[in-house]
Amino acid sequence: MKESVIRALLFDFFEGKTTSIQRKMIEEWLAEPQNEELYYRYLDQWESEHPQFAPDADHALAHFQTMLSGIGDEPVQPIGREPVGRVSRNTWLWTAAAAMITIVFGVAFQKQVLYKSLESAPGRTVSYRLSEGTEVLLNANSSLLVPRFGFSGSTREVILDGEAEFKVTHTAGHDRFVVKMGDHYQIEVLGTEFVAFSRARGKRVFLKNGKVKLQLPQGKQVYMKPGSLFVSGRDGAFKMTAPADPRPYTAWKEQTFYFDNTLLSDVAAQIEEQFDVRVRIPDTLLAQRRIGGIYKATQADDLLLILSDLMEIEITQKEDHIELTIPKLP
Repeated sequence: MKESVIRALLFDFFEGKTTSIQRKMIEEWLAEPQNEELYYRYLDQWESEHPQFAPDADHALAHFQTMLSGIGDEPVQPIGREPVGRVSRNTWLWTAAAAMITIVFGVAFQKQVLYKSLESAPGRTVSYRLSEGTEVLLNANSSLLVPRFGFSGSTREVILDGEAEFKVTHTAGHDRFVVKMGDHYQIEVLGTEFVAFSRARGKRVFLKNGKVKLQLPQGKQVYMKPGSLFVSGRDGAFKMTAPADPRPYTAWKEQTFYFDNTLLSDVAAQIEEQFDVRVRIPDTLLAQRRIGGIYKATQADDLLLILSDLMEIEITQKEDHIELTIPKLP
């Protein structure tokens, strides 16, 4: 099909005007991976031309008061621990609540009320299945905000703080799945598998299967292919590579640390991220020493003991942190 015909067909689809035959044509067209990028571009263009939300404050207040009078949420449950729950609720309820809370209380309170926080404890990974089937494996000391009353509209949006692996379900309506990572970074996909990292020291995305679009600060966009790695530091500078070995970015799923000529300062940062234990290295030369190898560690002490033996360093417990130092000569 010509690009102009595709554009017209997709715009009708986004507006809900397509027939069942046309929707089947779009589904078959989207089955070709190379067409996903064009789909995203036209969806972005259509959404910019067709604002999707016009709040009715009185109507929203009435529905929000009804919700507060007794309607509860049904949180997503960890896979394999308890029966999987659902986060589904009528779309009108979610929209009404969002409008009223934003108007009356502001964005921060809106996030607290309208989102359910899925969390993992320090040193523990946990799996969740979202209401539409997407599977999420949270790395230790991480959290994922999901809509408390279910996804609405054509976009499934979640907010990540930490690290997680996503296996996104491709819906019949080709709904986008968006992972917001803070600092104006977000990932957009239809159905794919990737690992996302969003912590204080930067952002990282490793794409295992499918194709994703990254939205970056200042309006920049990056498209990723399977096997590619995106890394961005605190300063916003980023690079794209295709690592031959994905284990450094997926080892955490087995509670394993993968070091490949890794700075000890980076090891300390990983301990803090995984186990919520502050590690300090006063000696800058010691912080620049490097280590390699694959090590299993389910708690901070496991890894600290390995470092002590391999690098001949002293581990000292201070009042609010652990300190790594070079032993003093007698």
